[in-house]
Amino acid sequence: MTETKPVTWVVAYASAIGNAHIQLEIPCQDSCAHQKINEDWGIAVVSDGAGSAKHSHIGSDFVARNTLHCLEEVMKRNNWTPNALPTAEQWRTEALKALQLVMQRLMAFAEKNEYNRPDLGCTVLAAIYSPKAILAVHIGDGRAAYADGADWKALITPYRGDEVNETVFITSNIWTQEGVQEFIKTDIIEGNINGFALLTDGCEKGSFEVNIYDKENKKYFDPNRPYAKFFSPNVKGLQQLHKEGKSQDEINTLWKGFLTAGNPQFKHETDDKTMILGAIVEETA
Repeated sequence: MTETKPVTWVVAYASAIGNAHIQLEIPCQDSCAHQKINEDWGIAVVSDGAGSAKHSHIGSDFVARNTLHCLEEVMKRNNWTPNALPTAEQWRTEALKALQLVMQRLMAFAEKNEYNRPDLGCTVLAAIYSPKAILAVHIGDGRAAYADGADWKALITPYRGDEVNETVFITSNIWTQEGVQEFIKTDIIEGNINGFALLTDGCEKGSFEVNIYDKENKKYFDPNRPYAKFFSPNVKGLQQLHKEGKSQDEINTLWKGFLTAGNPQFKHETDDKTMILGAIVEETA
């Protein structure tokens, strides 16, 4: 009988300010949050503050932290396991409840601190992950990917409006029955998951195929296809850091440095950059 090797997740997460924000002397408007729940599950969240919202850095930080907390409560309440997953309908119901609670908390926070609701505008993209499944929910743009073996695939389809760079935020007027159906998306992916990534759009040009010219139809299109040549080497590097015994803070510091200037695209990116990257590591006895 073949003995199954124990596995664990190693995760890197950080936000790095974009060049335009440095030049304009405005804060990084991206935020992220991560928490391992137990041996099976972890939660990852990224949030991109609206560039036009003057307090969006505060909004994204609040939304990332509170989404993490609300999804952790969902997991505690339901006791889902990788072998006993929710249905798509059950997950959507719980995910919507969680984001509605985050929105309620954000509005109470805004009122207490005398912020206008639009000034806290931000996207939210969250995943509850395990070696056998990923449960995802998002409002707005950003990208997410997962690996089941050597292949990397898109986890979500980001929302894009009719105008360039148009998206929606958790603070947008989407909280109607029709708006929730149109703008809040949920997904469940099942398989032998060995890697995942969540990222804001400041990272997408360096890690996804996003803007390809179609010669036949003479227009650009978005294949929403992760670059395996980006993710696979970074997963190997992350696994190596774990084997070297690096702490979470050390991993995150190195990861922030990579997001800042680790490749030409990141080095010259004007927008803020946030990415959470997770990988399975087989533990030696």
